[in-house]
Amino acid sequence: MDLEPPFNAAWDPVPRRHFEETIVMVHTNEGLTGYAGGAPLPDRDLLESLLRGVDPIELDRVASICQTVDFHGGRPWTVEVAFWDLVGRIEGQPLHRLLGGERTEFLVYASCGERVPPEVRVERVLALRDEGISAAKLRFHAADWKDDMPVLEAVRDAVGTSMELMVDANQGWRMPGDVAPRWSFETALDCARALSELDVYWLEEPLDTAQFENYRRLREQSDVPLAAGEMVRSLSESRQLAEVVDVIQNDVVLAGGIAGCREIAAAALELGTVWSPHTWSTGYGLLANLHPALAFSTGPYLEYPFDPPGWSIERRDFMLPAPLELTRGTLVAPSEPGLGMTPDLAYLERFRIG
Repeated sequence: MDLEPPFNAAWDPVPRRHFEETIVMVHTNEGLTGYAGGAPLPDRDLLESLLRGVDPIELDRVASICQTVDFHGGRPWTVEVAFWDLVGRIEGQPLHRLLGGERTEFLVYASCGERVPPEVRVERVLALRDEGISAAKLRFHAADWKDDMPVLEAVRDAVGTSMELMVDANQGWRMPGDVAPRWSFETALDCARALSELDVYWLEEPLDTAQFENYRRLREQSDVPLAAGEMVRSLSESRQLAEVVDVIQNDVVLAGGIAGCREIAAAALELGTVWSPHTWSTGYGLLANLHPALAFSTGPYLEYPFDPPGWSIERRDFMLPAPLELTRGTLVAPSEPGLGMTPDLAYLERFRIG
């Protein structure tokens, strides 16, 4: 096995909006290649030295090597996903079949993210509903959550009971340099109780994901289901979190890879918790999570980043050879082996930055 230097590309079609993604390629001596995509891979040289010569079929060994790199460096899990893609190609099976899944399609919820006034958000959500999407997630942004409520209230009034609505509080983690105070337990509880009145499907990351006891208390004292874990790094932390929330959201390209998320999904199932992965904001991240979700998610929906015009399918999927589009709110997995898509590297040269 050889790990090719990652293909780094970016697209900036809209001012001040920049998407950067890396395609990872792993090769066999026989000339087969596995692909995956995600964030830049800072430990590429180390991963190549550790994985060179490893039989790709030894996926447990691949995962254990990636785990050591994850502990000391950056997140390496796109490499593990590329190995799964490679093994699927070797076996001639779509990845969801290789993982034991019987389904081929999944209902989605539209993951919305742009800050827009209530009337614009209502217009956009109604457009989603007209396309057959039956659930949408809204993000709270204001320093005081009460200032975000008019948007949610307007959407609920507009859609009635025809759509499920989730709310992402964005309190689980921070971008570098963001030192804004997180919500207190009391703030999270007040918000959860208010959301209960609007029949919110789940409240996502109302607290720092390390606050296991506060999540337990919040679950006991409010009626809204809780979701968390999209950026959790260790599998042990994921297991602890799965005990105190209703939905655990590990992303295969961010935490544990496919093998690790399968382990978390199995543990969650025993606890009565749903594994429903975060899918990042890129096409490869969505594709990488679709296959394992088909195999071992017990949730009804898969996250589908989509909030046009800013979060369009074209911008999200620019590294894929074809966009991951919906049919009446349903995402169908590619039927080709592995992840089911092979990037058009010649086309992507126009976006290369490294």
